[in-house]
Amino acid sequence: MPFLLDLAWRDLRASGRRLWIFVACLVLGVSLVAAGGGLYRQVADALRHDARLIFGGDVEVESPQPLPADALAWMQARGTVSRVIELRTMLRLESGRAQLIELLSADAAYPLYGAVALQPAGTLADTLAQRDGQWGAAVDAALATRLGLKPGDRIEVGDLTLTVRALTIRQPDRSLRADWGAAPVLVAEGALMATGLVQPLSRVEYQYRVRTTEPANAWRDQFIAAFPTLDAETRSFDERSDRMAEVLGQIGSGLLLIGFSALFIGGLGVFNSVQAYLQGKLTSLATLRALGLRDGRLAAFVLLQIGLLAVLASAAGALLGMGLALAGAQLAADKLPVTLLLHSLWPPALLALVFGVLTALAFSLPALGRALSVSPAALFRGVEGQALHTPRRARWLTAAVAGATLALLVATLPDPRFGLAFVLTTAALLGVLDLATRGVRRVAARLQHHRALPLPLQLALAGLQQPHSPLRTALLSLGSALTLLVACTLVVATLLRTVNQTVPEQAPALVFFDVQTDQLPLLRETLQASPGLEAVKTAPLVLGRLVAVNGEALRESGDGERARESHDEHKLSDRSGNFDDVVIDRGAWWPEDHRGEPLVAMEDNEADGLGLQVGDRLRFEIMGQPVEATLSAIYSQRRMQSRLWLEAIFSDGVLDPFITRHVGAAWMPTDQTLDAQDRLAAAAPNIATARTESMLRETRALMGRATGGLAVVAGVCLAASLLVLASVVAASRSRQLYDSTVMHALGARHSLLRRVLVWEYVLLAAVTAGFALLAGSALATALLQWRLDMSPAGLYWSGLLTAAGVSAMSLGLGARYLLAQMRLNPAMLLRSGG
Repeated sequence: MPFLLDLAWRDLRASGRRLWIFVACLVLGVSLVAAGGGLYRQVADALRHDARLIFGGDVEVESPQPLPADALAWMQARGTVSRVIELRTMLRLESGRAQLIELLSADAAYPLYGAVALQPAGTLADTLAQRDGQWGAAVDAALATRLGLKPGDRIEVGDLTLTVRALTIRQPDRSLRADWGAAPVLVAEGALMATGLVQPLSRVEYQYRVRTTEPANAWRDQFIAAFPTLDAETRSFDERSDRMAEVLGQIGSGLLLIGFSALFIGGLGVFNSVQAYLQGKLTSLATLRALGLRDGRLAAFVLLQIGLLAVLASAAGALLGMGLALAGAQLAADKLPVTLLLHSLWPPALLALVFGVLTALAFSLPALGRALSVSPAALFRGVEGQALHTPRRARWLTAAVAGATLALLVATLPDPRFGLAFVLTTAALLGVLDLATRGVRRVAARLQHHRALPLPLQLALAGLQQPHSPLRTALLSLGSALTLLVACTLVVATLLRTVNQTVPEQAPALVFFDVQTDQLPLLRETLQASPGLEAVKTAPLVLGRLVAVNGEALRESGDGERARESHDEHKLSDRSGNFDDVVIDRGAWWPEDHRGEPLVAMEDNEADGLGLQVGDRLRFEIMGQPVEATLSAIYSQRRMQSRLWLEAIFSDGVLDPFITRHVGAAWMPTDQTLDAQDRLAAAAPNIATARTESMLRETRALMGRATGGLAVVAGVCLAASLLVLASVVAASRSRQLYDSTVMHALGARHSLLRRVLVWEYVLLAAVTAGFALLAGSALATALLQWRLDMSPAGLYWSGLLTAAGVSAMSLGLGARYLLAQMRLNPAMLLRSGG
């Protein structure tokens, strides 16, 4: 073994430059696997490490009113309790400008985990305390930058004027949606009460956060058992962590599968590169065999070379992937309150290295088996291309390595279902590509002798049917990469159209919350001052809980999930002024003139979580009163166009005894929304308003980053595909040039041969682009409709331009290279073409 290792290394140093495509393909594929795995692990570990900080405690009990004294005493006896009062309202500047905020009160125990970082530095209690009759506030730094606020400025909230004493640089429990919705403003509880916004009909949330040494889920279950009739939602840190881990697992699995796709494409380049390398060393290998080196040791010699190069290339790719993952994590840290953990990058990088080596072996073994299958006697007689075949042993070894690689892939993905889906999809893709290759060759055979076709095209069609044609490899490599590129193009184009056109045209420009019934005339009168006002719609909003299904009380259910569901507060409304325009999935709406028994429609996530079916009898509890209704329909939200996300919609009249507040929406030109928001905030400070344009602005910024990431991924996959094509062109160059030389010697002109080559690559580009357009469009359409309820209809041209442009550019470079080679002397080609 030391002798073989030394011989393999010296031979690799002398001739290994021809394996540069092998190295480049592995570096690109491994780098994406390491980057995807490293980014997922970095964010997941950081969020898990900081999960209690983000959640604000181990357990949270949320109630629309202060908890009774006995419940609070029970909690304080079993942990440290911090009470945060939260309500959504409007902040007003001295200039009259208004902005939606989350007003939070902070007590002496806040925050239970971590610390609030202020600028200028100081304690939170001193910052928020009342001085000289003036309460202080700590304003979110991002919000302050947006509004031009600085310490010392005055702001108005409700009936109270506050002094901005500090900017909140870091808040452990800052909502991940704060940039899209309402940014937090911290005040003392006394200041919050002085705003005049906490009234009997106000929508205020009392959040009691608990820090305890007991397991969070056990504490939660004990609290629910001790106070089963308490109208409060109880959530544990473990629940939030599990949900977060599930979502991150799906995202991480998607990132890793993109990397594995690039690695699979690169594997094709590995096969072609190794095959071309060994093809040029057949005589050397035959000489070693003739000198007595047995097949086993000869195979070990070549495998040592492949293994050494695979480890070095995979290590380089892993290091590059770690850098990409770190850069991505730093970008994510701008939006997520997480701490970067460098040690989280090493395990995914090492795993990516292992995948790189296994991929190199899986794609190299067939080429090695073919190289060792030829006898020295045949080589020395000069018939080296005639007896190559893949031995059965090489096939079994390849299958074993590939099986181990796929099994490891499924086992290591955060969500194994994604791994199984990837394996099945890859197998299906290979089958479809094989059928496509056969179909194209059959069509070429039928059209080859068609008299209407020019002679160069007929010869090109004949070339596609040859075993050495790059058709199969072009479909496998470039077709796979283009499929991903087309899918990404359609997804990004659809999202951009939705954000820039669909939502601004269809969604309301302003959305209102917490409008008291007696304020409806004031709301409409204030909005009428906007000259471009098109429409105003309002709908009642009632809060209630689902407590029984078909006579079974959820709180008495043996299913803990159903029991906890009975404590969740739902947003209820009727169909009057419903501007979310929900879509019925199951069942049907009741007639508009319905005056019979109470009917209700439920949101699909809520209904499916409880296993509800159309026709079930439901009992709700609203303001302490039971309300029974029959489930008539189950609906879904319109995703990005939705603003209320109602859990249930009742037939007319059912909610009338409980209506005290309303929500609403207004359609008007975007440039008038800011003035309308300011006027409404001045007239009715308790009405919270949100501008669609401000949310779209943050969405566009996020999409800009996502688009950049997708461009990098697609570029890496495309680069790997181009390397595969380069290896195909390099491997088939001698054969194609030799065939062209023979035809030239028989009387064919160079111009004819050049046109034949151009036609062959035009056909390859058309077939590859067509396949990528169909497969990529199907993939993007399924993803958009399944996850986002969007359709790319009308944007398929962007996928067509992408597929046609990239395939033409890629295959055009290969054709240009071969056309340049055909300028050589035919006599020299005949002497070297074999």
